[in-house]
Amino acid sequence: MNRTLLSFAIACAALAAAGSRAQIVENPLARHADSDPANIIPGAWNGADLEKRSNCTASQNDGTRGTYAEYDVSFDRTASILGIDEIGITGLRCTYSGTYGPDRFRPTWNGFYSCTDGKTGNFQATSVLATPNAMSIRLAIKLTGSETCDVDAILGGSRF
Repeated sequence: MNRTLLSFAIACAALAAAGSRAQIVENPLARHADSDPANIIPGAWNGADLEKRSNCTASQNDGTRGTYAEYDVSFDRTASILGIDEIGITGLRCTYSGTYGPDRFRPTWNGFYSCTDGKTGNFQATSVLATPNAMSIRLAIKLTGSETCDVDAILGGSRF
């Protein structure tokens, strides 16, 4: 046996021996059975509502904006309805309510959106990410009231 092959064999044997004594550590980034956002997301969140508006009836409403928001998230398992009540720092309140599809790798959420300033629309979630301390929900919104923008929105929040 040549010297390199012998060194490799010794190293492999040492690793195998060490592996049998090593402690098994769970991967902190692995998805678990309870990682469906519907199991994690209900409750109160603090964060921001970011929007990129385009194709607005009133062109001055096109553009990017963001505001601090508090979210109260609820989930009705019987009806598979996910709801979010949002209160912005300006006092504006918006409600998102729709049918939630519980796929833990690619959940779906589609529904209706309305705000106290009269804005209404339909939305479709393009991504839903939730951990015990962070959420990020990306929505494609089509305003359907007097203003008819296309809105790319991110509802993001944190909590203890």
